[in-house]
Amino acid sequence: MRRVAYLAAATAGLTAALSAPVRAQSPEYTQYTSPQPAQNWHLTLGAALRYQPDYMGSNDYVFRPRPIISLGRGTKSTWWSAEDDAISIGFFSGSAWRVGLSGNLLWERKASSYPALAFSGVGDAKFGAEAGAFVEFYPTSWLRGRVDVRRGIVAHDAMIAEVKLDAFQRIGAWTLGVGPRMTIAGADYVRTYFGGAWAGNGGVLKRYNAGVHTVGAIAQATYHWTEKFQTTAFVEYKRYMGDAARSPVVSVFGSRNSVTVGIGASYAFDLGF
Repeated sequence: MRRVAYLAAATAGLTAALSAPVRAQSPEYTQYTSPQPAQNWHLTLGAALRYQPDYMGSNDYVFRPRPIISLGRGTKSTWWSAEDDAISIGFFSGSAWRVGLSGNLLWERKASSYPALAFSGVGDAKFGAEAGAFVEFYPTSWLRGRVDVRRGIVAHDAMIAEVKLDAFQRIGAWTLGVGPRMTIAGADYVRTYFGGAWAGNGGVLKRYNAGVHTVGAIAQATYHWTEKFQTTAFVEYKRYMGDAARSPVVSVFGSRNSVTVGIGASYAFDLGF
């Protein structure tokens, strides 16, 4: 819990630092939120290396790579981008909002490879994806709100909603950001990754319900080497809630608290149209 306390303190401090110079940054509002119609489409590609739980709910940590893919008008610096954002394609935008497609790849997971999952009766998770849409808006020059809603494909049959709020500020070549997170998951998602044939009170087979799945926060620092090339370091905290927190995967063998740290690099390619 010590690292959780450190993250909470860092989040509070960075939020205060970001919110202080609102008036000074107001003239730069259009720099972040008003792409001009003449701007070309840019494809942002990159990769990140993360130190994260071996599987959702685990207290064993491993290094894992993660792709960075984003498509939209204007370079990546035009819109705020968080390291936990899904694969995004922004089709429509205005002076302070953007709407587009949102997606995730879900990797196959063999329960037999993890004794805790096998003992808890959790089945294999198939390779699949989540597809849906996102909307993000900028009420001020330093604040982004974003909501993603996606549906599972093959891997699970549930709806997933992610709610994010980010405070950010550009300081020279650096951009700092921090914000809270909440994920709402359907019952089949919880059943797929945390469920099993374990019994509840009175020996009745456990029924899973949709609801708040995780709450947490992310903090990140990005260095802009050029307008199109950047590197980012980040730390992300999640706390499992609801049925996921009560499953043996978490309550017996794992941990409700999840911390991920990582570093990534990306480049925005001008598509010329």
